[in-house]
Amino acid sequence: AESFRASYPEVRVVVTCECSEDEHCPEPSERPHPHIPLMTVVSVPYDFGLSRGKTLLARMARTEFTLILDDDFTYSFHSCLECMLLRMRSRQHSLWRPFDILGFPVLEDERMFGAFRGKLRVTNRQLFLEPLIEQATPDGCLRVDICPMVFLARTARLRRFRFQEELRVGEHEQFFYSNAYFGMQVAVCFDSSFPHFRVNTMSAGYAKRRERMPELMLSAFRNLGFERAMFLFKKYDHGSMADYDELLGKSVPPWYISDDTCGPRPNPPVPFSQIFAVILSTGDAEGERYRQVLRGQTDAAAVWLQRFANLEASAMRWMFAVAVDEGDAAGVRREQDEHGDIIVVPAEQGRGIALDYATVGQMMRALAILHDFHFRWLVVAQQDVFVHFERLLMSLQVNDPPQGKVLGSWTAPAGAAPIAGEPVSATSPHLDARFFAMSRDVFALLASPRLSPLLKASGYDVAAGDGGLGSGLNAWFRAFAVDRVPLDGMRMEEAPVAQGASRPCPLGTLALHPVTPEQLYTLSHSTATAAC
Repeated sequence: AESFRASYPEVRVVVTCECSEDEHCPEPSERPHPHIPLMTVVSVPYDFGLSRGKTLLARMARTEFTLILDDDFTYSFHSCLECMLLRMRSRQHSLWRPFDILGFPVLEDERMFGAFRGKLRVTNRQLFLEPLIEQATPDGCLRVDICPMVFLARTARLRRFRFQEELRVGEHEQFFYSNAYFGMQVAVCFDSSFPHFRVNTMSAGYAKRRERMPELMLSAFRNLGFERAMFLFKKYDHGSMADYDELLGKSVPPWYISDDTCGPRPNPPVPFSQIFAVILSTGDAEGERYRQVLRGQTDAAAVWLQRFANLEASAMRWMFAVAVDEGDAAGVRREQDEHGDIIVVPAEQGRGIALDYATVGQMMRALAILHDFHFRWLVVAQQDVFVHFERLLMSLQVNDPPQGKVLGSWTAPAGAAPIAGEPVSATSPHLDARFFAMSRDVFALLASPRLSPLLKASGYDVAAGDGGLGSGLNAWFRAFAVDRVPLDGMRMEEAPVAQGASRPCPLGTLALHPVTPEQLYTLSHSTATAAC
């Protein structure tokens, strides 16, 4: 109050002073301050609450505007009450939507915690404060949903807005969220600020209450209908695995968090999983036999898809990408209705997904379908690849966190001379597309609606190889600074064996190609898998 008196000798000051726990103070009572002129002190009962205190002060105000401050704020050289009044009376705002609440940056708090202002949004009974704005005005102010509980308010409007007076904590979020339905206009302008000096004046009783604050806040939010509240002091990038994993670590579904353009993402079609597998399959009878083995419809107990799924509910989910001609799709459609794990991708040139020759267009179709799915790793495999569960799991764990990585068999092209001391992938970035894994951020880049229409599914770069999926992927990855991680145990060029003969599995194998449905069934028994 004394700091204000130096610049504003005529401004009336009203403060509430909470009685101690031992004092008898049943009702609020007013008294003038003994030393500071035009200052009224209102003694209120112990644990009166901020909501009731602010409601009481709003009723006592006799001026057009009311400046609400806590007792540890003070006036300084960068405080400009006239600037705030100018914004409130500006025709630029008052002719359209005049400000009801005008906040200011609390610089001391922002240095410690971040800017407490932005948009309020409720998703699945969870309240999120996001560092976004509704509008930036030409004079530099920002229209928002919430600002710190220190602001300049229109007194008449402030009296109309409702505090839940029974709340002792959580009243800040309740005030802004509830009164948005009454058309409350909130803004923050940056040409004035009042310093916040955090002074420790807690009594023993208040200290005990502070210790119970998390419990009290949780109870208050539940009374307001929220299971939890989360304050996001930065913008999260859905394409960043660091941000993605941070949200997962806080038990917050990443799709609940919005961005500047389109708000929250839609809920994924299936629940989140650590790994999502796409199996490139054919639409003929042989492809159906492969899918039966991989789904676990046989007695093979060590099928890699099933082993991942049995770890925990969120470990792995999968789908089969099957391409057939429209006239031959009836059987695949029936299988799709029965199991719900098939997507039909367009056939090209009258053929489905031929082994070793899946096309770029078919892969792009699968990525587009997966755009709203959520996972950390995407594994792509042909149906005729046997995968060793334990070695794949270990490889994914070793390469955690999944940031900008593509795992697979990286080999040198014909005629390429390796550089001494450099890994093969550093000089010869050619990926075998029959089995590979990519981190979610790489997938998000390829599946982005802005980028995917610009990716080439044909042309010189793709046709320079065999024209299949491998050539297309390598043409894309050549332009990206992805971390090319070669995996050990990739037996992708094994000579085929005679029909009905057993397939030998070399020791240390992670992925083995090619295998027939019968060989995949045999290798997927626990004893055969252990021998690899």
